[in-house]
Amino acid sequence: MQLSMDDMRKINQILEHYEQKIDLSTGVPREEYEQRYQNAWAKMEELGLDVGFFYWYREMPGDGFYLTGYNPTLERASGVIAPGKRPMLLVGPESGLLAAETGLDLETRYVDAFTLPGEYYEGVTIENLVDVVREYVGKDIRTIGCMTAYDIMPCEYYKTFTEELAPEAAVVDATSILADLRYEKSENEFACMAIADTIACAGVRAMLAVAKPGMRELQLAAVADYVAKSLGGESYGCETIVTSGTRCTTIIGPATNKVMEEGEIVQLSCSPSYQCYKGMCRRTFVLGERSELQKQYFAIMNEGYQIAIDELARVCETGESTHTIDLKPRQFYATKEIDGRKMSDYHFFSTAHGTGLTECLEKQLIHPYREIYYGTNVGMMVDMGVYHYPNKEICGGCVESAFHKKGTKVVCLTDLPADVQDLWGKGL
Repeated sequence: MQLSMDDMRKINQILEHYEQKIDLSTGVPREEYEQRYQNAWAKMEELGLDVGFFYWYREMPGDGFYLTGYNPTLERASGVIAPGKRPMLLVGPESGLLAAETGLDLETRYVDAFTLPGEYYEGVTIENLVDVVREYVGKDIRTIGCMTAYDIMPCEYYKTFTEELAPEAAVVDATSILADLRYEKSENEFACMAIADTIACAGVRAMLAVAKPGMRELQLAAVADYVAKSLGGESYGCETIVTSGTRCTTIIGPATNKVMEEGEIVQLSCSPSYQCYKGMCRRTFVLGERSELQKQYFAIMNEGYQIAIDELARVCETGESTHTIDLKPRQFYATKEIDGRKMSDYHFFSTAHGTGLTECLEKQLIHPYREIYYGTNVGMMVDMGVYHYPNKEICGGCVESAFHKKGTKVVCLTDLPADVQDLWGKGL
């Protein structure tokens, strides 16, 4: 099933509406990167580090992009930083050429560890990573800090940066340095995240406008992808999600060639990346008239979402522990049943998570039974999912919106209502 002229008219109306809200000159200026280096140096000196190393790839870009403004494509990358020295990029010679586009003028070296396996590069000097890092540090290395989480850092590179670089040096867990610095957001970071979230809303709004029975999930996802890149989103925090019917139980499953059928419950999400900062909008609707069962389900899920965002605002204002943002919806769902089944059994995951240079893998995740406290200026997603009810009409759905905590105030970046059923089939 192809898009009609009327579908394209709706999509273009949505694009025209949202592009007025987006300033594509927005970004993180060089001066802010220079301040990041100083902040990192201070924390490194507290730990007595002579050098720290960090690693990233396109799906987990946080540490590297935060310090270098560079994100590789097929190749992976790493970097090192020493107190008083700007970072040095260690890259492969293909996507590593993109490092110059960041405008940060960081020293960039093509090293053996990050070339594509087996490739021969004519006219390019590939250097030994260990030799290059020793030259950069310029003195005996007594203490080395690993600045990227151990579940992300490959064992091979960890060994190279420690045992091979300086066998006698002490190795320190310095993973908190970048995690803590990245957690507190600047106004420039907030601005980039706001653009990503605006694009996300446009993508979901466009999918809602043109969804119809007989379309394949991937055809509908292509609409959000078109909108996201048309508005300036350069990549994604995760693949665009369209799941229908029983596929909604996959929670974050990608779109497939499954044909959507009338009356099915459908999940939509769009997670564009702008200047590497991630946005997200996720909504659920029914492709047709809702059944009585579906009406009950959406009423309960949407009320749980409202309880969560009301509690988020209260916690941000009072500075109390974040755990109640998740606990109160669970307590609410425990009072609600559909056909004798408690809905608390189907609130599948925590209600809120951090966001920034990744969509959901930032500090911090809230927990219903642990006292955890928000920082001062942070980004988060409220992610209200109700999954695995044993009836395909209501087997899974979610409402997810983006929020910024600025001091004691919280701002929602998602302009779609929690319940988007009335937006189905409509443009603007």
